[in-house]
Amino acid sequence: MKPKEMAERLGVSVKTLQKWDRQGKLPAKRTVTNRRYYTEADYLKAIGQPKANRKNVIYARVSTAAQKD
Repeated sequence: MKPKEMAERLGVSVKTLQKWDRQGKLPAKRTVTNRRYYTEADYLKAIGQPKANRKNVIYARVSTAAQKD
């Protein structure tokens, strides 16, 4: 999520998130263009809740060469 969304969820300012990132209190992830972003796991860690017990499900459709688009 974007820093603005994370700040709103935590009830702090974006500047506070930037400060926490510099101090290492709540490190942000970075995109290839060096923009900050946060994950749901980062949010849960910030509010002191354990990680969500979730399973990832992957679906892949396999087509044959004779099948139409």
